[in-house]
Amino acid sequence: MKTKLGEMKEQLLLFGKYLFPLVLSMMAFTTIDNPLFLLVSLIELGIIAYITNWLLRLSRVGGYLFNVVFLLLFNTQQLVMYFGGSYTTLVMVTNLESLESLSGRMVPILIGVISLLVFTFLPVPRFYLPRIRTTSVLSVLLMAELVFTFLYGNTYSPLFALYRLGINVRDYRAQLAAIANQPNTTSFFYSSEVIHSQTRPENLPEKPNIVLIFTEGLSQNIIDDSREVMPNVQSLQKKSLNFENYYNHTFATYRALIGQLYSGYQLDNYDTNTLISLQDILEQESYSTTFINTEPLNTQFTSYLERLHFQNLISDTERADGINGSLTDKAAFELLFETIEEQSQSGQPFFTSIYTYGTHMSFDSPDKKFGDGEHALLNRFYNFDYYFNEFIKKFEKSDFAANTILIFTSDHATFEDSDFKAAYPDYRRANSDVDTMPLFFYYKGVKPETVDAEGRNSLSMAPTLLDYIDVSKPNYFLGQSLFYYKDNNNSFDTVFHDNSYILSTDFGSIGPLTEVNQQTVEELLQRYFVAKTQPPQKP
Repeated sequence: MKTKLGEMKEQLLLFGKYLFPLVLSMMAFTTIDNPLFLLVSLIELGIIAYITNWLLRLSRVGGYLFNVVFLLLFNTQQLVMYFGGSYTTLVMVTNLESLESLSGRMVPILIGVISLLVFTFLPVPRFYLPRIRTTSVLSVLLMAELVFTFLYGNTYSPLFALYRLGINVRDYRAQLAAIANQPNTTSFFYSSEVIHSQTRPENLPEKPNIVLIFTEGLSQNIIDDSREVMPNVQSLQKKSLNFENYYNHTFATYRALIGQLYSGYQLDNYDTNTLISLQDILEQESYSTTFINTEPLNTQFTSYLERLHFQNLISDTERADGINGSLTDKAAFELLFETIEEQSQSGQPFFTSIYTYGTHMSFDSPDKKFGDGEHALLNRFYNFDYYFNEFIKKFEKSDFAANTILIFTSDHATFEDSDFKAAYPDYRRANSDVDTMPLFFYYKGVKPETVDAEGRNSLSMAPTLLDYIDVSKPNYFLGQSLFYYKDNNNSFDTVFHDNSYILSTDFGSIGPLTEVNQQTVEELLQRYFVAKTQPPQKP
């Protein structure tokens, strides 16, 4: 006979064991705002509870092990959904080495992980419901899961998402293995020129200096925000040659920077690219090429930048007093101005690029706050905007502004995590990884104009810039100039690809490719992933 104290203890264990995943599922639902995710989560939680109850009748050890394994998977998926806006994807897995970039939310993440482990590994007693058989309830729950999957698919299942992740990992490893020892296929992607479709502006200087700014994770909607989160960027964009309906071609940073500079895709974060880059072409045009490293203490990122083959890599560790030993956006723009000011004195045209780190997901502003400072996401972009304006004011007064063109863009769109959804609850996105992002060209005397990119993507950045400054060289670019008419036969410039998704952004409509296009794109991607590891050849 159980004592009342023993019964109370078992009730408390049951209460904690299943209340935690229930609350976690409700929290995850607040980020995805789709009741189907919550419904399937509740069904699967019920299935776990009732299978556990049935197994405990046969073996206490077996029932406990089943419960721990499946609740650990279930709870982890809900925690990832809450912080990341989706169940675990291959992109998340391949970026685990960059966990320090989530340090802005490390305290709540650690609390979540510790709570998950504590409640998941609690002992689990059997429960009894009068006149209700465990097998009967389990049968109903399993039938509900089956019917729902038949009607809506498995997109909403936290447990099936892990199976899907396993399939993606298998395919990813197969792709990596298939690349080795292939015949040279680079000639397939060879082009003898950058197609010119833009008349060079008369007031654009001959061989202008070029400053390329990659802002970390910036979607266009943040610039457009009527609350004026980024009023200075917005103001300069209106004075510039601006491209609208322009999307990121990949996610996240390691794939995005090299992808834009080489106008190509990346299979693995640390792949090199043996083909021709924007900096290679400008070096052939007698430009000095420089990249400013805003994470100088991050040896992994520094090695990555070294493989981009800029002539100069500037890493100023003395200014690295920002989060994770980075340069704050204030320090980054100060270093950028000092660098180009010094370069302007040599008389040689320069191409200088910088990736700013301060607007990374999870970070808050170290300085300027937006409004009451409630939203970390708005704070960090407001802070960026303030110091970008300080840079622009100094730039406008400088002697070298007369022959320098600024290219403003982002590495990729803002990730749609819980911070983004809290700041923009009414902004609907088809996918958390892909969105419109900024691209505009500014120099003194530029004619303000807006060009509709029609859903084309950041593979087009390099050829568009070269077209604009009237430079044409042999290349292996996958994108085309945005000034060139939209070629419906181009399989890449409206295709978003990362390790989790292949999506079309054609004419601004985000969705899956047709079955035929999907197969074609996957075959061409595999061929490109092989080509980018090989010495470039002409046909």
